[in-house]
Amino acid sequence: MKLIVLHGPPASGKLTLATHLKRELGYNILHNHLTVDVAIEVYSKFGEGDFYDFVDNLRTLAIEKACQNKIEGLIVTFCFDEAIDMDIVDHWESIVSSYGGEMLPIYLNVSAAVLSDRVKGNSRIGSKKLQCPIELDKVLFENDFGAISNKNTISVNTDLLCAEQSARLILEHMS
Repeated sequence: MKLIVLHGPPASGKLTLATHLKRELGYNILHNHLTVDVAIEVYSKFGEGDFYDFVDNLRTLAIEKACQNKIEGLIVTFCFDEAIDMDIVDHWESIVSSYGGEMLPIYLNVSAAVLSDRVKGNSRIGSKKLQCPIELDKVLFENDFGAISNKNTISVNTDLLCAEQSARLILEHMS
């Protein structure tokens, strides 16, 4: 199985790009909010207690199940924090490689100004996604979002490229 890990801060375009890649590759998507939304329903407050461990366990279980079910590829979207998330990413890579697959981390590099514009976008309305520039600033300050340290990681600046162009760049890299 090929595990594509699209990562970057909130509003970097992870789900938008994942949708374009799904159309091209036919891979399934396990996007950030599928697991976060489940956790929000079973915890009284976002981030409380072992909230993040629960989310990580849900994602890990889904990745392993995709491997067991011999899914060709899975696209995971994820707000990777360099200070706390490397162990979970290493675990995912270990799982995928134990089934003969490989992981391709793709970092979506976006300026704070573009993120601030995107967080107010219509596509976020009606979701539990971050929608306030002030809250975004707080999240960016409190987290260390960056590229996964891995020999296969590629970085795409989505400030300058639309989703279609970003998808093309990734597909060219994969071939």
